[in-house]
Amino acid sequence: MTLAKGIADQLHVPFGKVDISYFANGEKRIWVTEPVKGENVVLVQSFSSPADEHIVEFLLLSDALERMGARHINAVIPWMGYSLQDKVFREGEPIAAKVVANMISSTYTKRVFLLDLHNSSTPGFFSVPTQHLSATDLFIEYVQKTFGLENIAVASPDFGGLKRARTFAEKLSVPLVNIDKSRNLHTGEAKALGLSGDVKGKTVLIFDDVINSGSTIVETAEIVKEHGAKSVHFLATHGIFANHGAQRVQDSLVDSVVVTNSIPQSGRFDKIKVIDASKVFAEALTTWVGN
Repeated sequence: MTLAKGIADQLHVPFGKVDISYFANGEKRIWVTEPVKGENVVLVQSFSSPADEHIVEFLLLSDALERMGARHINAVIPWMGYSLQDKVFREGEPIAAKVVANMISSTYTKRVFLLDLHNSSTPGFFSVPTQHLSATDLFIEYVQKTFGLENIAVASPDFGGLKRARTFAEKLSVPLVNIDKSRNLHTGEAKALGLSGDVKGKTVLIFDDVINSGSTIVETAEIVKEHGAKSVHFLATHGIFANHGAQRVQDSLVDSVVVTNSIPQSGRFDKIKVIDASKVFAEALTTWVGN
């Protein structure tokens, strides 16, 4: 809700009202209460937990808007649930990200806006035009205002995120170090093993796309501080914090965790800070909402 309102404010367009209730059998009842005939509509829906419910909600809203005569639907999906399942890890598994993309593509949606997907190839699963946006510049601005650039190092939490972290480090003009990590293909859990690079006395910024359970943060902070880091800060676009992950982070050695509001955050945890991503979407939408 906060992200959608921010996008509307920056685009200087009305924030539409939707009534969402339930029938007695537990099915959702969607009612768009404002006229949208002939309008170019921006539909904002994060597929966060409960992902299945939010995906169905999106599909119902899209159908309702089409039936009411909306001219175009621009779908903003800040966090694409199932996007981490972008390949078959074991025989017998689906490519869930493709399944979700196919469902979205089958609606009246004209264009889809996505943010910092784990796999940059995922937009190819959609059969409608997509724009894959990045929150990197938001984090660059945050770091410059909060830490400055003295005695800073950027770290990748694993080999898969090395390219992303290297780009971040280059934009900040600071050194890059790497955390060695292995992943269990059956459970999906990752485990930090060691560190390559010098972090002694430095402020270390761990840069990644998503925080899932927070276990990697705990292990990474321990390893980096064992190697002499002055402080450790984890920056990630999406904060899932599954299985009490927020509390796990709060109790860890990490000094702060910064995420965007791509996924609504609840609860009061001093170490978790949220920055607004509405600017990223508003700038991308400006080209399209008037057409």
